[in-house]
Amino acid sequence: MTQPATTTIQALIFDMDGLLVDTEPYARAAMVSLMRDHGREWRPEPDGSVQGRRLRDVMDIIARSHDLDAPIDELCAGFESRVIASLRGELRPLPGAAEVMAFGRAAGLRLALASSGWRHYVDAILAEAGLAGAFDAEVTGGDVQRGKPAPDPFLLAASRVGVAPAACVVFEDAPAGVAGASAAGMRSVAVPRRSTRNAPFPIAPDLTINSLHEAIPWLQALGVRHASFRPERVAPRA
Repeated sequence: MTQPATTTIQALIFDMDGLLVDTEPYARAAMVSLMRDHGREWRPEPDGSVQGRRLRDVMDIIARSHDLDAPIDELCAGFESRVIASLRGELRPLPGAAEVMAFGRAAGLRLALASSGWRHYVDAILAEAGLAGAFDAEVTGGDVQRGKPAPDPFLLAASRVGVAPAACVVFEDAPAGVAGASAAGMRSVAVPRRSTRNAPFPIAPDLTINSLHEAIPWLQALGVRHASFRPERVAPRA
């Protein structure tokens, strides 16, 4: 459902975990700790089926695969509290994240976040990474009835910044996010991380790159540019 490349780009929509910030080591340690507290040894899902999904959906899958009967809300709260506590003072934006956001801002594009995390988690991560207030709109996992790979988070983000889906570019690291962007009728750029580098992408992205630095020349080739752009840190919105 990706639209023709002739459509003018007006908005950039970003995933958060694994794309703007590397929370993976903290999430892995938190999951190991959580499972041990419930008498289990964590076994990652071998097919990458949980990548990019809302935490509640992830925990539902993990609870079934690990034969846990604890309430899903309790598991989610325990996981998120562990992650947030472990990364305080440690988190930085991944290479190219601040630069591509600054490029988009300088080019007059709208910037949106579409994360599967819940609001308090997203707020904590953005604050730690110095990205709080950097987006024109933020969509979190609690804002939609259906999470990725459904298109709902991306369509809501586009609506909140007042841009048609065909004029949006989505940056994602996981197959579920790319599938959601395609279903929304948006271009997608995949930036796989360690856990998704070898994962199958049933829906192929428009572009696959190694870091967000590579997104800038691609956007420039599609006509997005600003003569005065300098690759500096993105400034929060006033």
